[in-house]
Amino acid sequence: MSRENLVDATASALIDRVLAGDFADGALPNQEALARECGVSRLTVREAMKGLEQRGVIRVAHGVGTFVVPAEHWRDIDAIARLQRLDPKGTGVSRQLIEVRRMIEIGAAELCAARCPDSVLETLECCVQKMRAAAEDSDVDTFVDADIDFHDTILQGTGNPFVAAIFDPMRPTLEFSRTQTSSVADIREHAIAEHQGVLDAIVARDPEAAGRAMTSHMDQTQRDLETYVLSR
Repeated sequence: MSRENLVDATASALIDRVLAGDFADGALPNQEALARECGVSRLTVREAMKGLEQRGVIRVAHGVGTFVVPAEHWRDIDAIARLQRLDPKGTGVSRQLIEVRRMIEIGAAELCAARCPDSVLETLECCVQKMRAAAEDSDVDTFVDADIDFHDTILQGTGNPFVAAIFDPMRPTLEFSRTQTSSVADIREHAIAEHQGVLDAIVARDPEAAGRAMTSHMDQTQRDLETYVLSR
């Protein structure tokens, strides 16, 4: 394993321990102790902790110790997403994801309709076809993959790399949420219809229609969540 990957793996392991409540008093052991526990060098632990400090997960009080930052103040998307996935019902994360998606994906659909190359249209059509086939086979995993690929393609189709970069760390959490909801056959059918509407608007190169179609999709996603998941 490369040094960079080892540092990342150590940081990830420390986040896992934070989420597991291993540091109940909020204080981390010293670097030497953590190095022994993680089976890595002190330098690796130091670099991992520096990264976690920059991401707002821990704070270092020089001469005092290293402490876990309260989760509501974290600035790292991956750490926040991993925390939210601990919710056994996923109710909080599902609602929050829809809020974030509304803020980003409606505008992304508009930009995609205005800017994307024809190759994006072909990929979007392929994703919808895969969703239809997976729905017929009740293949939830394939359905979710095609669903998320559809949205990833729209983000890429904006031509703005920042848009896709913002969403990338949230993909595992989105997969978690969509797998939960897409296990319901009615939700799969609703999703296919909404995705087709978004696709039609983008194919027509109509940004306003694409924005309306994505708004409709987010509205339907919210209704399905409330009706089929949260009400139970």
